Amino acid sequence: MMLEELDIVPYIRNADYAIRPPFFLGERRLLDYIIFYVQEGTFEIRLDGIGYLLRPGDLCFLQPGDRHSIRGLDNTINPYIHLDFFYQPTRARSFITKPGQVDLEPYAALMQPRLNDCGEFNLPLKLNVSQPRRMRDLTLKIIEAWREQTVIGKMTAQKLAYEWFLLLAEDYMLEPPGASTQQRPLLNWITSYFAFHISEPIAVSDMAKRAGLSPSRFNVLFKATFGTTPYQYLLGMRIDHAKELLGNGYPIKVVSQYCGFADEHYFCKAFKSVTGLTPGQYRYQEGPAPSRSKAEGAKHGGTKLG
Repeated sequence: MMLEELDIVPYIRNADYAIRPPFFLGERRLLDYIIFYVQEGTFEIRLDGIGYLLRPGDLCFLQPGDRHSIRGLDNTINPYIHLDFFYQPTRARSFITKPGQVDLEPYAALMQPRLNDCGEFNLPLKLNVSQPRRMRDLTLKIIEAWREQTVIGKMTAQKLAYEWFLLLAEDYMLEPPGASTQQRPLLNWITSYFAFHISEPIAVSDMAKRAGLSPSRFNVLFKATFGTTPYQYLLGMRIDHAKELLGNGYPIKVVSQYCGFADEHYFCKAFKSVTGLTPGQYRYQEGPAPSRSKAEGAKHGGTKLG
């Protein structure tokens, strides 16, 4: 089975914070995936008979078919997400398995394809990702959006789950034998790449390497494709994103960070050079919505099992 044979359409089954004293969640197998983040406390997950000790900041990934148990060794908080990544017409009938459910043969038609059964992946339980903060933030944003239980909230959560999967694939997807970036000089991935990395430093040399081109050739091809330089194209995307965040009431300092600017002063200068207005003037002119409450979800979370 190869990833290209599957339709990637995230479907969240549940997303919440589990806040618990010491506990033991007995052995079970999964029909779906679990994204499991350790916010507070210490856990032991036993997977196929092997014990893994998890501490705050660890991001874990359990796959369909994984036979595991979870033990909280002290008071714990863990954001978690149960979800499918791949479309199946029967997925609405699938469910979160309970302790003791090990024989899933009667439900084989409901089980998600397993990433580690794809030739392109070899994923560990405890992920070692290149962007841990971004992966954590996406996990928490998925939960925040899902818990709204509105149509828009659910749509937002599914979109963020797709972004989460893309970051996972960038770190762990193996190149097929004989693959060469020299064979893929087209730049149709640029817009998505910029969007998913908009808060991070992006260097032309890194993009050129990704495209299999020299930096000078990359610049020429980029301008021929998009009609502007990489810097101006990315700046435009960042300013557009900043407008959206300002309109939603985010503080200027936070907007500058989310949009990838080195500091608030540089953000204000760049924003004015593009729009003719300072961020504060733009916000006043647009009449922003009131700032949203950012109360920590964990403090209001349920006590459901992850």
